[in-house]
Amino acid sequence: MLMLVVPVGTQAGVIEAAPVDAYRPLKAAEAESVREGFEAAWLERLGEALGREVALVDASVGGDLLFGKLGSGAAYYFSEIAALAANEKGPADWSDLAGELFCVTEESPHTDLVVSRFGGVARTYPSAAQALIGLKLGECQAVVEDRVLLQQIAELPEWRRFNRLLPQPENKPLTLRIEAADTALQQRIERFTASKQGSGALAEVTQHWIDEVAFQAYVLADTLDCH
Repeated sequence: MLMLVVPVGTQAGVIEAAPVDAYRPLKAAEAESVREGFEAAWLERLGEALGREVALVDASVGGDLLFGKLGSGAAYYFSEIAALAANEKGPADWSDLAGELFCVTEESPHTDLVVSRFGGVARTYPSAAQALIGLKLGECQAVVEDRVLLQQIAELPEWRRFNRLLPQPENKPLTLRIEAADTALQQRIERFTASKQGSGALAEVTQHWIDEVAFQAYVLADTLDCH
């Protein structure tokens, strides 16, 4: 169990947080658990703001906080679909994915859309970095991931041959939420997520994990080039 540390003297009892589903945005590495990734980092910032210790627990345990694909609660992340392809011979539109393989992270909320609306065939990977490398290896025609990630990947010099972003389709972004069983705690969380401090914390954590995905993809590509 990962304990998220708060300053001495502010503890008023441990808050246990549990995921409600397996989807983890901006997953950088295959071995990365929920206790090590984007949401763990964001929950740490939330704990600092609340002056409480937050402990991540398994979904089967339940918790004071639930986070993930919930129908209600405070929004902490918006997952908007995007696709990145080779800029010369890759697909130019989503319809070009009909009958074609696309690389995507396991448990991605965007898989069903590409399969059902555009007729794509999913090839899944344990992390976003590995899905990106699948595109470079020619294992798929496009990689489908969060727009906030792929827009920055497309700007990197090492992706200059794979920097075509397909047109944004009409689709409502997935909102990931966090909800507390205690009303007073939920109100504090909502005030934090709506505040400038909360927005800043989310932006910093998001950027860190975008950079981490890009770095892990760079390492994977470098490893492949050495063989």
